[in-house]
Amino acid sequence: MKRRGLLKRGITFSVRDFIVFVVLFLVSVVLCLLLRHLDPNDDTRYVAMIFLLNVFLTAMLTEGYLFSLFAAVLSVLLVDYVFTEPFWRLSFVITGVPVTFLVMLIISTVTGMVASRAKRMEAAAREAERQKTYANLLRAVSHDIRTPLTGIIGATNVLLEQGERLEPQQRRSLLENVKEESQWLIRVVENMLSITRLGAENTALRKTEEPAEEIIESAVAKFSARHPEIAAEVEVPQDLLLVPMDALLMQQVLTNLLENVADHGGNATQVTVCLRRSEDAWAQISVADNGCGIPKEKLHTLFKGFCPAAQQGDVQRNMGIGLSVCRTVVEAHGGRIWAANQSGGGAIFTLELPLKEDENENQRQSFDCGR
Repeated sequence: MKRRGLLKRGITFSVRDFIVFVVLFLVSVVLCLLLRHLDPNDDTRYVAMIFLLNVFLTAMLTEGYLFSLFAAVLSVLLVDYVFTEPFWRLSFVITGVPVTFLVMLIISTVTGMVASRAKRMEAAAREAERQKTYANLLRAVSHDIRTPLTGIIGATNVLLEQGERLEPQQRRSLLENVKEESQWLIRVVENMLSITRLGAENTALRKTEEPAEEIIESAVAKFSARHPEIAAEVEVPQDLLLVPMDALLMQQVLTNLLENVADHGGNATQVTVCLRRSEDAWAQISVADNGCGIPKEKLHTLFKGFCPAAQQGDVQRNMGIGLSVCRTVVEAHGGRIWAANQSGGGAIFTLELPLKEDENENQRQSFDCGR
């Protein structure tokens, strides 16, 4: 069974691998013909080395070793037919041709096997990291969910057991507490759904060109409805800025950053969301507040960690899942995100997204602990 699996992985075909094989082989042929034309002595000793390099690159850049074997066989035939005397005639009795053929065959097979094994090991490492990430995420979410659920159960128990003896203001206070904790749970679930969309195996990020201004205004409107005590302003350029993105995920990012101001901004009374086009063709979105800022010792760990509950206490909710989701989504879009303190007070979170979509970008799923 092991040999069958190796054979199946070795003999694989794809259009991409075929194109790589053809391009590398044609480049090698053209390069050898060009060098031969420029060489007045008609020296062809370099030809075998160029085609050996072609075989090696083909094995490294394609899956398995099917195309590297093709490259080895065709290279030997071409070297013998075009670049070895007597020219334009096949002759396997010439000294060195059998050795060259055997060497190319061995190089292609070994290189293909090594490359395939390295890719399998890399995939296994990614899967192990993904499993570790989900385990950390589960612990963090369990902590975040337990605290509001405890508050909801406590408030409802008081209402059920002592509702008739409570003053109207007390009942209203308990119901507001239940509402607040329920909204918190909704935000946790929304973040979980965002992570699930990104973490699903073999799930590609679906990006379309979206007007960034509309995404920002939608997130700000939702935030203002929840927190009318914090004045929210939006600054956008006059020209419409279309950004390749997943609209739902990016709206979740902005929602998390805005909620971060309400939860951790201290005495923040104002938040400003600014959109602009940077000089290096990136869309830049910043969320700035006039609150207490970020402690210096936490600046380098805002997006890292899944901080253990023992360090934060069971009564403190929000272990940073919100900012973890922000970093995950932004990096999956090929962008970057960072935080800093403003000179005049308050914190500012900045994210940048590429305005041109890269089809080959590596969409990483990394979940870290936030503010």
